[in-house]
Amino acid sequence: MRYTARTRSIAWKEDERTRAAVAALEEILEADSPWVFRGRLEPGMGLACNNVLHDRAPFSDTPERRRLLYRARYFDRVAEPSC
Repeated sequence: MRYTARTRSIAWKEDERTRAAVAALEEILEADSPWVFRGRLEPGMGLACNNVLHDRAPFSDTPERRRLLYRARYFDRVAEPSC
């Protein structure tokens, strides 16, 4: 599945099923749900996850606070250790 909340550079299929699916995802992502985690990364923090639905809020660099981003993509999915 591919989903984006972008409103530019995206063209959804113009049919009822696609519109319903997009509306359902938007409703889930906007809901106050225990399945939706919202957090802000502070300096020195990192995030490791499998490819989950996420958003990207705007970021502004300043001379005192420059963003440093490392992104890694792995061929094998991150998995829980076997017991």
